[in-house]
Amino acid sequence: MKVLFSPKGGISKELSRLIQAAKGEISVAAYAFSSKYLGNALVTAMKRGVKVRLILDEDNAKKSYTIDEWLIENGIDIRFIKVKNGCMHHKFMIIDNTSLMTGSYNFTNDSEFRNYDAAIFINDSALLQSFTAEFTRLWSLASPVSNFGGKG
Repeated sequence: MKVLFSPKGGISKELSRLIQAAKGEISVAAYAFSSKYLGNALVTAMKRGVKVRLILDEDNAKKSYTIDEWLIENGIDIRFIKVKNGCMHHKFMIIDNTSLMTGSYNFTNDSEFRNYDAAIFINDSALLQSFTAEFTRLWSLASPVSNFGGKG
């Protein structure tokens, strides 16, 4: 287990390292995703054959600062989830069912450079199993890109 803190605590660098080392699958559930640095790492992983899936909060994804459309254009498999009277506020990434990052850290430049956030990196199989089950549950509830209204 490892814990990193932002701002400027190396969270995105550690995530990038894990993404680069991925061999099979990366699953991300995120309220916000606007980091081009991490987006590029995910696209590179996808291009070398890693299955990459993202679940994003639908309302937040419609904001102009997000890069969901860029990720979709570059081949990333994204689904959007709409929560009635709330939001999909998760922030976690599962890599190859062996590594988990979770915490308050959003996948954004603000989280990396301005906000005080925490990221916990875990390799515990029981926790990984729980987060994988949550990702699978949300994936089944989320709407594919073709049903998404886009930026509004």
